[in-house]
Amino acid sequence: MRYIAYKIYPEEFLNNEVIDNALIIDGRKVRRVRILGKVDNISFGNIVSFYVDGANVRYFEEKPLYIEEGDIVDVIGRPRTYDGEKYVMAEIVRKRDERWIKLRDLEIKKTRKYLLERAEPFEESLEEEIYAEILNPDVIKDKILALIDKFGEITFEELSGMVNIPDEELEKYLSELKESGDIFEPRPGVYKTL
Repeated sequence: MRYIAYKIYPEEFLNNEVIDNALIIDGRKVRRVRILGKVDNISFGNIVSFYVDGANVRYFEEKPLYIEEGDIVDVIGRPRTYDGEKYVMAEIVRKRDERWIKLRDLEIKKTRKYLLERAEPFEESLEEEIYAEILNPDVIKDKILALIDKFGEITFEELSGMVNIPDEELEKYLSELKESGDIFEPRPGVYKTL
């Protein structure tokens, strides 16, 4: 399932929490965002990181990224946290010009109702989500295994949306479950029980 990339202001990303790999805006989970703004503080390396009007963006793709300080970019990506720092994991980065800023403002005002109507409601529920601070690793693995078994076949993205642990931890638990022979990966990023 591919989530909708809701258009938001960079300051909305800065001023709201990222929980369960979703930005919480007005009581709704936003799993993909689209922000537009001016590039600042570019750092090139294995991971390209930069800021868009203050919002931290990280680009993990191998495809080169041709941006410079002061460029206006339109970024589509997923909210994430790592070591307590929130960032947008960029999927698409496109250069734009000044006219896009005014247009984006109008788009957000016009389409905000769709976010409020269609985005998944945020409800904290111990029965539906895994809370890593409460449960031990064996319980978490059992819950992941139960979810995979329940759906028969599930993608990493779907599983990530159902558990409240960082993707890095989910990957670690999935690797352990594959090594123990409880699950297998018929296609990359798709999991089934044996």
